[in-house]
Amino acid sequence: MSWRVKQRLKILSIIFIIFIFLFIYFFEKTKPEPTCFDGIKNQGELGVDCGGPCPPCRLFELKEIKVQDILKFNYRKVLDVLVILLNENPDYGIENFKVTLEFLKEGVVLAKFEKSIFINPGQRKYVTFYNLPLNLKDYQISVKLEKQGIYNWKSPKIFPSQVNFDFLNTTLSQEGSFYSLEGQIYNKTNLDFDNLKLIGFLLDDYETILSFNEYDLGSIRGFEKKNFKFLLFKPLIQPKKQKIIVDVNLF
Repeated sequence: MSWRVKQRLKILSIIFIIFIFLFIYFFEKTKPEPTCFDGIKNQGELGVDCGGPCPPCRLFELKEIKVQDILKFNYRKVLDVLVILLNENPDYGIENFKVTLEFLKEGVVLAKFEKSIFINPGQRKYVTFYNLPLNLKDYQISVKLEKQGIYNWKSPKIFPSQVNFDFLNTTLSQEGSFYSLEGQIYNKTNLDFDNLKLIGFLLDDYETILSFNEYDLGSIRGFEKKNFKFLLFKPLIQPKKQKIIVDVNLF
């Protein structure tokens, strides 16, 4: 190989090396910054686009909230609807999302009612719609839940296992066309709760809900006892049992 050929190869090698360095330099300068949406496990993520600086990987494993049941009651010349939801996730809930109740005839929406609610981890949630027009009672009902993206889910400040209420001196008696359900609620923890709501149910022997109503208790302090009284419309069937649940926002 002649000296001239060697020189040319040497120059070409230098040019090639410079080209490679320039390519790497501009590639590093122009390549996009890693994000939590690039489909790549990078920037210290524990999984693809989750963990580390991104949302916890657990959020991608959560189950959607289910509509368990829709119950209609028309014992007082208006229509009441009770929607029962279930959150099967024991560690995450949603602080604020919308539930939409639709009445349909042959696929056409005739009326729509909306409510913003919370649902705690592991909660069976009773969503009440009162005083709806009675003429809607024979139409099909559909329940739509606001889309549950990963950023809607939250871990509560207080977990359900920390909540402990007891009901004392509970009595059920008739008052005209109503049943009166009254007693005391006892907060058995040192935690304070605000905007606490009670939901009372009259049941038959098979735990079927015959009548229901709500009672806004307001706030209750740690180890406090407070009185409550429900008035529940008298159902056509004689109730055999009663049940009271506590609904309180743990976020």
